[in-house]
Amino acid sequence: MRIRTAALIAAAALAAAACSSEEDQAAKARIFSPEDPPKVLQAAAEKLDAGRLDADPALVDRVFAISAQEAAARLGPHQQDAEISFRWVAGQKSVQLAEERMVALGRNGDFHARIHNDERQGMEWVKVDGISYARSRYAKFRERRRDRGSSEHVVASAYSTLSTFRDWVHGAMALTQAGETTVAGRKAIRYRVALGEMREKELATPLPEVAFPKGGPDEDTKLRLEALEKGRPQSVSGTLVVDAATAVPLEADLKAAVVVPGEKGESRLELSVKLAVKAHDGTIEVPKHIEDAPRPPGVVATLKAYGFQRAGAEDAEAAKSGEAPVPEDD
Repeated sequence: MRIRTAALIAAAALAAAACSSEEDQAAKARIFSPEDPPKVLQAAAEKLDAGRLDADPALVDRVFAISAQEAAARLGPHQQDAEISFRWVAGQKSVQLAEERMVALGRNGDFHARIHNDERQGMEWVKVDGISYARSRYAKFRERRRDRGSSEHVVASAYSTLSTFRDWVHGAMALTQAGETTVAGRKAIRYRVALGEMREKELATPLPEVAFPKGGPDEDTKLRLEALEKGRPQSVSGTLVVDAATAVPLEADLKAAVVVPGEKGESRLELSVKLAVKAHDGTIEVPKHIEDAPRPPGVVATLKAYGFQRAGAEDAEAAKSGEAPVPEDD
């Protein structure tokens, strides 16, 4: 009986060891397996058929949503210039705004982005070798040592002109091929754009509910939200030119009118977008005029550089040099 029990225990131990060995091997395989490529490179590796935008509305959405990083991975360094104008009409009131955007994409994530509007507002952001420099329109550049992802948000927002247009018209675009052309030395396909069927944008993950201040959003924000949620495109027209090899938009001249029902009556949004991509050598330079020098690393070094000394630090330095500290006057 004892021999049989010992045999059973030995068999169980061997089975457990084998199971443990398999789990260990699987864990080691996971740990030492090659890392997945960044999502932007995965997106850039996806084949997009530039000749099917007139037959696949989902492909149109995909092309309009190409990000700055994906465009740089597909085309290499380049510069995108855009002009955008908004005009809101509600009853007898009319408000309009024109904006200019420039995004130069260099190598290894370097970029130079600038956004100015006709209300004398704007900003400029430069990222070189992982260090960001930013300024408002009429100020000097400051170095931003603590980026916290702000640079990625800035370049994504500045480059998203066509994505924003698509959202305003709720995807209601019908494209028709209009021949081949050449832009910035690249073969391209031209499309005519007209009003099409509305399509809601599908999100990969649901977004959390927006937390507004007490009393809700201000009137301007409320109007923009109503346009994005309830707006109905009345007209869409223009042209779009995409790179034949990668489907990245190279030129666009688009106009749209969106009717927005609201609590105080109907309003109308007139939107115009002009966009052009041109060649760039990939060189992004550090701004020449920076308002303040880079801060020394560490809290103590920074305070000392700005003239603040820790208590007892002067006595310690005097002791090292053999000099007596100068007594303070009573």
